[in-house]
Amino acid sequence: MARSFSTATPIRRFLYLLIDDDHRAHTLRKIDTTPFFAAGVRPQHGSVSPAAMRPTLLPPPVARFESPPRDCFAQFFPLGRGVEKIVGINERRHTMICDTRTMAVRAGPDLRHDKSLQLPPSWAEVGGKLYVLGCPELLATPSFDLQALTYDRHREDWFWDPLPSPPTDDREAVIVSFADGGASSGVVIRVSTRLGGTYAFDTACGSWRREGGWTLPFVGRAQYVADYGLWFGFPNSDRGGFGLRGADFNGGTPAQRHLWPDVDGIADHADEWYPGDDYLSYLGAGRFCVTRFLTSTKDFQHIAVVTALEATLAAGSEELHMVRKASRCYHFSKPDLLGWAF
Repeated sequence: MARSFSTATPIRRFLYLLIDDDHRAHTLRKIDTTPFFAAGVRPQHGSVSPAAMRPTLLPPPVARFESPPRDCFAQFFPLGRGVEKIVGINERRHTMICDTRTMAVRAGPDLRHDKSLQLPPSWAEVGGKLYVLGCPELLATPSFDLQALTYDRHREDWFWDPLPSPPTDDREAVIVSFADGGASSGVVIRVSTRLGGTYAFDTACGSWRREGGWTLPFVGRAQYVADYGLWFGFPNSDRGGFGLRGADFNGGTPAQRHLWPDVDGIADHADEWYPGDDYLSYLGAGRFCVTRFLTSTKDFQHIAVVTALEATLAAGSEELHMVRKASRCYHFSKPDLLGWAF
């Protein structure tokens, strides 16, 4: 059955890059993506060019988040359309909220439960709320805690609301992939566990349900892009490499619709780098940015490779092409954690 595609999502201009500066602080930088997609930027094919891997000067920081000893920031999350806010949570469950439009920073509420943030939690941002599913502590009971960061307009303040935990088996207490609920009515987040079960949290009934024994066809986070009615994320198969995948659920087992094996053009250089975290950012109107944090196998230098992609539909078909537009390589000093990109 044919699907219709649209490009109704407004374009956002900036990609937000957070880097641990190795001085008990994280710096926030805004990368203007306009030049990546500018007229005259030709589509790139094959392996990434040596010129694209040369160091690009990082833009100056727009904010710096300092941490006292033994109280470092453990995770950061985007919040709001166009990343209106960035939420940071430190090792003592304290919350920081930064408004990216004004760069005003305020303290937020503490997380309700003391869950590990060293392992990346599952999360989704829906309707101005940030849902975070914390991982179990290594030596504690293997269970998860779902909480939602919500703004109360009457009290004019933010609060973490505790929500039910997924009914996972103790042996399943490792999440391998997660996705926001997309167009599903009430569903805000789906998670797939190590043993192959997938669960969905439904706000309409305030509870979890097990959707089946299948696993989301992604590794890490997948996000729903309404313009295409598809979830996009990084493949969970060895064939994916430096690839990208598009899939839909149709209320049942996920169906792969598209697989782009090497969207960066850096697969030929894979032996030169230790892989770090990967981030996919949708900028609207068919524009994507893939950010990969890598460490050199030779001198342990740290870099972030940002690749601009533009989705186009093949004439007279539903075949969705990912056109590589431009790449930038940002070098930075050794951090304890490589960083985040939204």
